[in-house]
Amino acid sequence: MGAPSSARSCLLSGLLLAAALPFQGAAAADVACPSAAWLSFGRSCYALLQGTFETLDDTREVCKRNASGADIISINNKEENSFIRSTFCTHWHGPEYISLGMFFDTDENVFKWYDQSEVNFTNWIEEESNEELINTCAVMQTSSGRWKKAACEHLPLTEVLCETSIPYEKKYLPDETAWTTTLVITSTVIVAVSAAFLWYLYQRRVSSGTGCTAYSSTTQVPSSDEVVLVEEENEYTA
Repeated sequence: MGAPSSARSCLLSGLLLAAALPFQGAAAADVACPSAAWLSFGRSCYALLQGTFETLDDTREVCKRNASGADIISINNKEENSFIRSTFCTHWHGPEYISLGMFFDTDENVFKWYDQSEVNFTNWIEEESNEELINTCAVMQTSSGRWKKAACEHLPLTEVLCETSIPYEKKYLPDETAWTTTLVITSTVIVAVSAAFLWYLYQRRVSSGTGCTAYSSTTQVPSSDEVVLVEEENEYTA
């Protein structure tokens, strides 16, 4: 007998996530989430929180109270969508549908994310060009990862999926003091080497000048007495 369809769906989701992890793992390996309740993927952390919420605004407030900069989930690429789906299969075991942080902006006639990130990926179950989109939000079917449009007042609000960005670790960024110390040391070394080189050139020039003076002192012009003496010796010889 074959495996249940939900199990096959979870297995497929896990395989898709494994294919995406080599590209995401390097960024997530050395980062920390707000607490053990949060899971990391890429440069974000995710947590499924339970509670009794009346509106989507209530869910957003819960996210913000649990972590700095957190908000209801926004999904920006296929890999992130696969991660969310797979985690519902293997970790969260959540409801059939989960609310997304997406709403339809009637002023601009487009869907937007509440966290103001760009909508560059969607995964709708179906597209109907003539459907009424006033007061429309979005939910994800946790077993398939597909999205569905839903009235904002009818969203599933017993659980909320929150997301927060992970700041770059300061330990990987050069500290300002370290930069200053390095600059001072480098400048000192350059000055010291330059001074030693100039002193070497000066000593070499002085040594060369002293040698010429000594050589000149040995080539003295004979005095007049010596010249007379040589002439007298020449006359005696003759």
